[in-house]
Amino acid sequence: MPEMTLAARGFLYAVLERAQAPAETAIRLEIDGDTLTSRLDQPRPGDATLAHEGRNVLVLDGRVAQLLDGITIDVEPSSEGDKLVLVH
Repeated sequence: MPEMTLAARGFLYAVLERAQAPAETAIRLEIDGDTLTSRLDQPRPGDATLAHEGRNVLVLDGRVAQLLDGITIDVEPSSEGDKLVLVH
């Protein structure tokens, strides 16, 4: 299971709020081929969840949680705005 910084949790919380996503909706990270992608989704049985201020902001299935074990999810500025980064 990855760790996630407070900044990353707050970033995802703000993304969900701006999208006016329902309270039960979070951002799911998935593996598509060799790419990590994201989409809005609801937690499913067996998913790992990471929360911020009482709201699930990130959901991962068991496979993704295992692949990201030992990784820290953080946020950093870029020329296109803030983005999530994976830190070893």
